[in-house]
Amino acid sequence: MQKQVIKVYPFTYNKILGGQRKIDVRPYVPQLQTMRVGDMLEYHNLETGTTLVREIKGIALFPDFDTLIRLLPPEMIGYDTREEVHVRLERMYPQEEVEKYGACALFIEEPDVKQMMKLSRFDRTA
Repeated sequence: MQKQVIKVYPFTYNKILGGQRKIDVRPYVPQLQTMRVGDMLEYHNLETGTTLVREIKGIALFPDFDTLIRLLPPEMIGYDTREEVHVRLERMYPQEEVEKYGACALFIEEPDVKQMMKLSRFDRTA
């Protein structure tokens, strides 16, 4: 088992701490490519210096953020709408990095099957 330290701003840290962010979304950079289910992510709050640790419960890979945003419920990423997810990710990560490495979704809490079922053919608006 390995541990990856990730520095985050208080906004993100608090969403993880409060349970609103169940999926951590990032470019699939080389540092993350060695991570496996069961490994640990240590989030370091850049403002306060506090840390919290979450186990990787699942990993999903995508060619880009647009595909990821289209397929995953925004609420599990900690936002209300897909547009909000898109705007935040665009501000946080350089487009070149995503084009080079793709995108990953790190499930840091057990996926809620009912929430994920919004992806079914019966509900395309979620």
